[in-house]
Amino acid sequence: MTKHKELAEKVLSHVGGAGNVYQAWHCVTRLRFNLTNKDNVDIEAIKQIDGVLGAQFSGDQFQVIIGNKVADVYAELEPLVENEGGGKNDQKSEKSGVISSVMDFISGVFTPILPALAGAGLLKGFLALFVTVGWMTNTGDTYAVLNAIGDSVFYFLPFFLAVSTARKVKTNEYLALIVAGTMMYPTFIDAANGLTDQTSFTLFNLSFISIPVLSYASSVIPIILSVLLLKYVYNGVKKVVPSVISLMFSPLLTFLIVLPITLWIIGPLGSNLGEGLSTVFVWLFDVAGPVAGLLLGGLMPLVIMTGMHYAFVPIAIQNINSSGTDTFLQPMMFISNLAQSGAAFGVAVRSRNKALKQLAASSGISAMIGITEPAMYGVNMKLKKPFIYAMLSSGVLGAFAGWYGFKAFALGGLVGVFSIPVFADPSGAVGAIVVAVLLFVLSLVIPFVLVLVLGFKDIPEENDSTPVVENKKEIVASGKEKAINSPLKGELVPLKDLSDPTFAQEIMGKGVAIEPTENRIFAPISGEVMVLPDSQHAIGIKGDEGEEILIHIGIDTVSLKGEHFKAFVQVGDRIEVGELLITFDREAIKEAGFQTVTMIIVTNTPDYLDVLPMNESGLIFEGEQLLTIIR
Repeated sequence: MTKHKELAEKVLSHVGGAGNVYQAWHCVTRLRFNLTNKDNVDIEAIKQIDGVLGAQFSGDQFQVIIGNKVADVYAELEPLVENEGGGKNDQKSEKSGVISSVMDFISGVFTPILPALAGAGLLKGFLALFVTVGWMTNTGDTYAVLNAIGDSVFYFLPFFLAVSTARKVKTNEYLALIVAGTMMYPTFIDAANGLTDQTSFTLFNLSFISIPVLSYASSVIPIILSVLLLKYVYNGVKKVVPSVISLMFSPLLTFLIVLPITLWIIGPLGSNLGEGLSTVFVWLFDVAGPVAGLLLGGLMPLVIMTGMHYAFVPIAIQNINSSGTDTFLQPMMFISNLAQSGAAFGVAVRSRNKALKQLAASSGISAMIGITEPAMYGVNMKLKKPFIYAMLSSGVLGAFAGWYGFKAFALGGLVGVFSIPVFADPSGAVGAIVVAVLLFVLSLVIPFVLVLVLGFKDIPEENDSTPVVENKKEIVASGKEKAINSPLKGELVPLKDLSDPTFAQEIMGKGVAIEPTENRIFAPISGEVMVLPDSQHAIGIKGDEGEEILIHIGIDTVSLKGEHFKAFVQVGDRIEVGELLITFDREAIKEAGFQTVTMIIVTNTPDYLDVLPMNESGLIFEGEQLLTIIR
């Protein structure tokens, strides 16, 4: 079994299996799911899977952050979902809020066509760059052919959106293409371009049905609304047309209903709506550019984390179609992505942890290309301060970009170093590309310098006694130590010897494992129960002095769904050291095919100088000192 397939299978099992998946797809870095019942998701177990950077709900959409290999993982996941019947049923997911539903719908429509938009947009960007530096003229044959290639996806965008929308709402893609084909038919395009004298079309000789002359080339909202109408009309028609003649007459009746309404009402309404949204954002950056840039540039990482940036894509496309520029989405993402990259590079230089240095360097390169999740989740957010430095610097530079009027002249897909050409002015003016290069350099350098100068709380390596340095002041041990008692009796096992890489590699934090010889878990510290899943296979405790302890009974025992476990406390309960927390049946768990080795982890290890086990082998009894936390 390949590593990607194993990861896909583990993720699928912890989201409730294929039967719980209503729809699955992926973007550049994340697996995205619509689920029938989100309560079936074991989000903590997913976060612990080797290869998963993070997991979260965004509205009612569940996202698993994979990083650069997401397409490979999805290739293994897709047949698992389809073969089991998931993702192809007509089940409705749980009722969701309007905003989250709209965001989920938009991301599902635009994600499949992003590669086409990215490739074509980048080609147009390079053409503009070549004209700017004098390598090509915008009047030659070569330019004309390459521009046609780059412009094709945008001009015929209704066709692409017809297919992706039809797939999202689960209706016939070829009927949707008929709708797009009608909207893009030369009769209407020629009239809109002034090639004919037609100013409107009267349908069925009914004077009140006057179809306005509009060009739907490069439009976004009209085709999406029309395909939504198509879905409901087609489904309704099929219910009343006899099955013997449905193949021919259901599409015919659908066309005769949907297309007149589209050309008469929905198309003009969608065009006006798109132009209105575009005008609002252009006005916002024209009137309050520095403020808008400060807010959007600084908060862009949070927007990306929630997936809300997909909601801005149709507006950005409309801006490019109507005015030839995108004044807000790509400029702000460009600055923000590079700031995350610069902060990660700063961590790579300053950290003494070899593993963290390697992760920061590789994720910094990914962020510079435009894939920020590995840097955000794996490095900057984990260390907190680098993430803050990146947001501050991108906010300041976003304010400058808003004041200057920094803009993109094409849609470039991944927004990073390779998208610089989309900021080149097709007219050949040099100023735009100079500002793009300047912002590229500053977006990398400022957070990089902030991380180096202001520092962060480093994650010490195993057996590294070197004091951590923050803000150029050495942090030395204060002599204060915190003892963590053993919660059970058994044989000590070093974490590095475990089969689960999440614990073996200390991704969750430092600690030790115990192979139990009894069936009881006692409180190792006094504090409060913070985490206790329904499966009762693990418990999280926050101590009175801030220490956070995870006790995880067995490996993959979440799959038992609480069988063979019994908890005697609840989340929020106050507990005292030595209090009985959980009982479990070791033999039954082993007979079910699971290991019973129990991990005791200090999950906020980075908050301390070190976490040291008293011993890593031998027998230990409940209540004996197991770990020492050094402050």
